[in-house]
Formats: sequence, C-alpha cells, structure tokens
Amino acid sequence: MIEWRSFLETFIIGLVGVAVFSFTGIPLPWLIGSLVTVATWSIITRRRLYWPLSFRQAAMILLGYLIGTSFTKETIIEMGEHIPSMIAVTALTIGFSLLLGYLFSRVTGLDLSSCLMGSIPGGLSQIMVLMDELKGVNPTVITFMQTMRVMVVVIAVPILTVFIFPANQGKLIEAVTDSPGWLDMPWYAFLLYPLIMATGVWLFVRLNIPTAYLLGPMVFTIVLTLSGFTTPPLPGSFVELSQILIGVHIGLQMNPRDLPGWKKTTSLTFGMIIVLVLFGFVLGYGLTSIYDLKLSTALLSTAPGGMVEMGLTAVAVGGDVSVVTSYQLFRLLIVLFFVPLFFKWLINRKRTRRMDT
Repeated sequence: MIEWRSFLETFIIGLVGVAVFSFTGIPLPWLIGSLVTVATWSIITRRRLYWPLSFRQAAMILLGYLIGTSFTKETIIEMGEHIPSMIAVTALTIGFSLLLGYLFSRVTGLDLSSCLMGSIPGGLSQIMVLMDELKGVNPTVITFMQTMRVMVVVIAVPILTVFIFPANQGKLIEAVTDSPGWLDMPWYAFLLYPLIMATGVWLFVRLNIPTAYLLGPMVFTIVLTLSGFTTPPLPGSFVELSQILIGVHIGLQMNPRDLPGWKKTTSLTFGMIIVLVLFGFVLGYGLTSIYDLKLSTALLSTAPGGMVEMGLTAVAVGGDVSVVTSYQLFRLLIVLFFVPLFFKWLINRKRTRRMDT
C-alpha cells in the first residue's frame, strides 16, 4: 500500500513538472519537467518516492525502436565516412573529462579513481555496472557525479539547442504525430512487432550485451528496415510517454546530501559539467567544417550526454537521429570496452604503491 502511495505521489509530481514546463515553453517538457520536479521534490522533502524499474525498461524498448527506424541503407553508408571523426571526438571527450576529473579530485580532496570514473561521459547505467565490478572506489561520489552530469546535460543541451535553433523545435514530433503509418499496417503487425522487440531484448540480455533493452530493439528494427519491411515511426504520444518514464527515473537518482560538504561539491560538479558541455559544443562546431551536417545534429552528436537522452533531443529539434545515435553509441562502446581496463590498471597501481610504502 505504501509503495502504491509513493508511486502515485511520484507520478503526480512528474505530471506537475510536465504541465509547468509545457506552459513556460521549455523544450522536452515530458523529460525535463518530470526530471526537475521529481528531483527537487525528493531533495527538499526527503520523502520516499517510488518508480518501477520496469517503466524505464519499457521506455528503452520504445526508444530502441524509435532510433532504429532512423537507420536506412543510406545513413549506414554515410556513417562509415564518420568513423575517423568518431574516434577523434571520443578520444578528445574522454581525455578532457579525465582531466576535469583529476582537477576535481585535487580541489575537493575526494578519491582520484572515483572522481575520474564519475567524470567519464558514458551511459549512467553502464557506469553503475562498471562501478560494481571494481573495488576501491567510492560509489556515492561516482553515482552523484554521473547523475548530476546526466541531469545537467539533459536540461541544458536541449534548451541551448532549441534556443539556437528555434525554427527546428518539434518538427519531427509533429511529423511522427501526423504519420498514418501504423494505420496502414496489417492487424498482425500489432502483435508481431512487439514480439520482435521483446525477442531482441531477450537475446541481448542472454548475451550480456550492455543496454540490452535499448540496443536489442534498435538492432532488430534496423534489420527489419534494411530487409525491406515497413517500420512506421512511433506516435508522438509514445515518444512523450518514454520521456516521462525516463525523466522521473533520472530525477530519483539525485541524492547530493549523501556527500560530505555536498553544497561545495555540487557547485563544483555543476561547473565541471558546464565546461564539459561547452567543450562538446566546440567539437560539434568543428564537425560542421568537416561534414555537411546541421549544427544542431553536430552539437548533439558530441554532447557529453547519453544515447537515449541525446536521441530524444534530436527528435525534439529535428536533428538527424541516426548520426547523433551513432556518435553517442560509438563513445559508449569505447567506454564500456576500454575504460574498465584503464581503471583496473589505475586501482591496481594504487594498491601496489600502498604495499611498497
């Protein structure tokens, strides 16, 4: 009974945020509005709020399908031309974030390994998994820094992007809403397509592939599209649903009071993330001089957010979702495969030094 009350309270607070942000004209109100109000309410009242993990998983499946529909044969061929810049952007972003993490550790006096891991712009859930595998790090510091980064990026990047490109806002959302694609599909497609998405999740989970609930449906949708099957875009209401499901989930992750000297740490973390966002924008501007990309697409491709969050923003501003997703996915894969090796080496090096002394 208490869990249901906590859930209803969380849901209502999230809807209030959606209403307020919609009224004020702030972009992505279903995502940003629910995120901000739930986080604020949770921090101020310290009440126990509840949001089922299955809601986030459902949102990931919807977004996996949505992102998958943006990939065509032409876009995949185009992505091959971007591999050199993907490598360069990823290396520069990770290197710069590690530098900021090092400076953050020196200023705050917090553990270096934890600050470095907290500063890495990977997927929030993937960094949490990595954190569980490594010993000798501070989970409170890492969770806070990663959550703060996601929150600031999810709030700041869409607002800045829409402010710079106001004419693009909502174009793709409107197109999705007005699309009659699903009405033209045979009745069995409404059973077959969800079954295919569920199969993608099941297979990727069994293979222990990270972000299975997103990548499974995305890959299976891409295969369907490239095989010549019709993959209608998601209705706008489903896009909005996925936004609030993810927004509330992110908002509940924020617990700054768990940190020692949390006010100073919070302000320094905020400043570090803003610097990282501006660095990403510089890289994005550089991409436009190399490729024929809209500036909005380039900025979202290099922003230090997550694939889900930046993909949603690309949908909102009419950016090229496949390009944005490709850059974000490439960085995520590099973080997942190579960053753990770096941190294991760093932690083992620290232990060796302690033993020598």
